[in-house]
Amino acid sequence: MKKKSVLAVLLASAMALSMTACGGSSSAAETAAEPSAPAEASASAAESEAPESSTAEASEAEAPAESDVPDNEVTGDPSADNAFVVWAWNTDFVTLEDLLVQKYPELKDRLVFVNCGGSGYYQDKIDALLDDPSNELYPDLMLLEVGYVQKYVQSDYLLSLADLGITEEDTKDQFEYNIALGSDADGVQKASFWQATPGCIQVRADLAEKYLGTTDQAELEKTFSSWDSILEAAKTVNEASGGKVKLFSGYDDLKYIYLNGSRKVGWYDDNDVIQMDEAMAEYMDYAKELYDQDLTFNTTMWGTDWAALKDGDGENSEACIAFSGCPWYTYWCLTDTWNNNTILVDAPVQFYWGGTGLAATKDCSDKDTAAQIIKACTCDAEFMTEIYKANGDFVNNQSAINTIVADDIKGTSTFTLYGEQSIPEFFSTRGQGVDVSLVKAEDMTINETLFPAAVTSYATGEVDKDTAIQNFKNSVHDTYSYLKVE
Repeated sequence: MKKKSVLAVLLASAMALSMTACGGSSSAAETAAEPSAPAEASASAAESEAPESSTAEASEAEAPAESDVPDNEVTGDPSADNAFVVWAWNTDFVTLEDLLVQKYPELKDRLVFVNCGGSGYYQDKIDALLDDPSNELYPDLMLLEVGYVQKYVQSDYLLSLADLGITEEDTKDQFEYNIALGSDADGVQKASFWQATPGCIQVRADLAEKYLGTTDQAELEKTFSSWDSILEAAKTVNEASGGKVKLFSGYDDLKYIYLNGSRKVGWYDDNDVIQMDEAMAEYMDYAKELYDQDLTFNTTMWGTDWAALKDGDGENSEACIAFSGCPWYTYWCLTDTWNNNTILVDAPVQFYWGGTGLAATKDCSDKDTAAQIIKACTCDAEFMTEIYKANGDFVNNQSAINTIVADDIKGTSTFTLYGEQSIPEFFSTRGQGVDVSLVKAEDMTINETLFPAAVTSYATGEVDKDTAIQNFKNSVHDTYSYLKVE
């Protein structure tokens, strides 16, 4: 995808945001998305809403009015001759910046950090600068979320890691799926992630004991090993609790397992014809079955009703037993109710959820500094272990993770699992074999807004399945006119 195609994606995304802001009514469109391991969260911070560092995917549902767009928060002097400008949407990079300055003191007076003020504003602001390298705020280095990383990776706006002198030997310990996410169609890596985000299902131990009859991880693995076994467990819990407790809060809580683990093909083929993956059609049926049998509370992720279910007792208040998760979610988004009360198990398929990477722009003012930062933050096992200590990020480096597990190194989170389970150890072997070759530049809008709307319209009985799929394809075409419906 060259600049022309990238601009088409940008225009289409802006149109989607505009339509949503003007009255999109589906509950899926109101869903906020995941945080990227927030640096300043607590275990109870997500009790009523997603942390402030929710990813750019959340912006799909909340297009800000122009007057509401915040000013950039700029730290450092962008007018300095040797200024090196780094762009982000929150303060997650600040922890990395502090560690970088400790390791490379010469960066202290050079780094200029631009916080655009929120994920919903990030792409619009940075896209306006990418064709203007003379602007003093032109990014030398960009932070990128998985939801839109391919939009930039498939463009001419970024340098490759090879352009920076970073080799495959340097990246050999990174999770394979992250390398693929940061690579273009020719396999050239341009974005390098410091976070790894393999997925899981988080099970509340006290409720599992009461309604599933066990807290044994091996037994719970069987319960969540297939969609059929999950459905049977959902029925068991619903009946035993009189509907006061559900296995999952809503079918929406399962979408990332399907989207980021079950899909086999992208949303359109090599001829730009929109297509429906068989697994996603199956998810639509699964969502409808859950809805028709009243097996969830039909919440959408990050809503207040969804959050409240984390702390219900199942008697005086409604509760659910399981949430989809990943490292940042386990560390920062489960409430105190779940502390020392959480068992991690696999989903029916391996999947990923979230993550943040770094990429240098094509007109980066100092390739050596870009390489220095990217290599330290995403390739250097010792430095990445320090990142984990400083902010609890599950880092994208198997060697670092092995050291963290072997030495029982603690991060900043005080959240612990039930029994003898270890968060880093559990995730160290997950996320393998996830196929991300199907990820497209348009996925953020499709995954977060257009497809969930189709699922809801079918699950709730508003339309039949064929109509929902046809409406979905039409909405994708309406958003991205270069994609075809046949």
